[in-house]
Amino acid sequence: MSHGAEPDAAAVRDLADRYWDQLLELEPLLATQVGDERFDDRLPDPSEEGIARRREVHEAALRTAGRIAGRERLDVVLRTTLDVLEAIARRELAEIAHRFDRLRAVSHLWGPAQLLAELGSLQRADAPERLERYLARLRGIPAYLEACGRVARDGLREGQVAPRLVVERAAAQVERLLALPPEASPAVQPVPEADAGGRARVVEVLREAVLPAFEAYLATLRDYLPRARDTIGLSALPEGEAMYASQVLAWTTLPLDPREVHELGVRELGKIQEERRALAAALGFASAAEALAAHQASGANTARSREELLHLAEDQVRRGWEAAPAYFGRLPRANCQVRLVEEFREADMPFAFYQPPSEDGSRPGIYYVNAYDLPARPLHHLATTTFHEANPGHHFQLSLEQELRDRPALRRFGSAVAGSSFVEGWGLYAERLADEMGLFADGWERLGMLDAQAHRAARLIVDTGIHALGWPRERSIAVLEEAGVPHVDAVIETDRYVALPGQALSYMVGMLEIQRLRTEAAAREGAGFSLPAFHDRLLALGSLPLPALRRELGG
Repeated sequence: MSHGAEPDAAAVRDLADRYWDQLLELEPLLATQVGDERFDDRLPDPSEEGIARRREVHEAALRTAGRIAGRERLDVVLRTTLDVLEAIARRELAEIAHRFDRLRAVSHLWGPAQLLAELGSLQRADAPERLERYLARLRGIPAYLEACGRVARDGLREGQVAPRLVVERAAAQVERLLALPPEASPAVQPVPEADAGGRARVVEVLREAVLPAFEAYLATLRDYLPRARDTIGLSALPEGEAMYASQVLAWTTLPLDPREVHELGVRELGKIQEERRALAAALGFASAAEALAAHQASGANTARSREELLHLAEDQVRRGWEAAPAYFGRLPRANCQVRLVEEFREADMPFAFYQPPSEDGSRPGIYYVNAYDLPARPLHHLATTTFHEANPGHHFQLSLEQELRDRPALRRFGSAVAGSSFVEGWGLYAERLADEMGLFADGWERLGMLDAQAHRAARLIVDTGIHALGWPRERSIAVLEEAGVPHVDAVIETDRYVALPGQALSYMVGMLEIQRLRTEAAAREGAGFSLPAFHDRLLALGSLPLPALRRELGG
């Protein structure tokens, strides 16, 4: 190959486009999420043949990337495209090597129990050809669930055993799903209400094929439960230390020592607790706990209805949007819609989460808020969560990323596949930025922001505690509650860390890196430093592994 820039550029673009197409074929639900309808009639292949195909695709991508000459002469777009591609391929190969699929086959988060809810929010069935693709996908669910059951049983034989609490949650989720009349299933949502015939066809497939398959999957979960393990951390598994190290790298994009991350969490939590005490004093209380107890007792810290929670979140999304032009040069074109989490799955879902828009604009960004057990969810947490998930947080970042038309599709949707440290780091950074923007209505909402910061610092402590230090569930819950997390959320969050090792580290690690880069840029540029310009430069790079972000923004 020539060492000139043009052949290298063409090779990178060709590789990125080919790899992206292969990723979408391997992950058809990802394709649906990003608005690519080519694979809307199929599901992932969990079988051993499917695993072999995945390994082949990722290994070939790494080999091809390694043969591209003159990498240092590529422009920033293509140089960082290779960074993203290699990070994805290495992460996926580590997942395969450690067979995380055997644990996720019975998971309540990234497992089959979530499938119908995922299809209900992602799939389009508003035209005849779309309906046919959707029906074909639904008809594929029995084979998919049967394959997931085989994968789970293989894991039992090989010592890859999931924690009991994860399997119990998955089983309860499927039980609630099966308790719904087929007409009320989230799987009906993609078909417009006006298309009664289309809805009837979906209900028929649900009744005849899909729901019986979920009954069989529920039986698999119940058979699994007596052999599920009582321990919760990866360290209890064969090769558990290496498994956790692979997840720390996958989620943070840095080769961090779990014990050093644990100590970082202790230090950061201590600093944030000082801020909480100072704000509590300004509000007239001796401690944050005393302040929050009084606020809760007043009744002002609880939403009175699901509708009130929804309207408050909608108002906060609007506030974030209206204040943004002073802090960003570019604003996203996509709208951000607020929805309540569906009742059948709300008991297992976090307080809020975000789903990016489709590239063609047919589906807006969606900010979900959870109205489960409202008295147990302090309302002062809502604003900082909104600014993290919606404006100026994930909605800004992910929508703007999709608008990067000069990038290969792999880059425009890199956040979906490139690890979450930059993505979640930006979300947490956006909470602090919201304070600078004056978005918090009062001291209580500011205290909610500090609670959230303490929560993310505590995550560094408890995720490493669970998976590297062998902590029991109760210790994690206690540490989170000491950091200000309500009990109901501390339980859900702990079980989330158990099911998704390493993911909880990405928030604080990513935020600290973005803050460091901003501080360094301000010092370099002096009076010429522009915060909107910094934000635009940062977001224009798209989701990157943190080492690549350091290289491109580090001066």
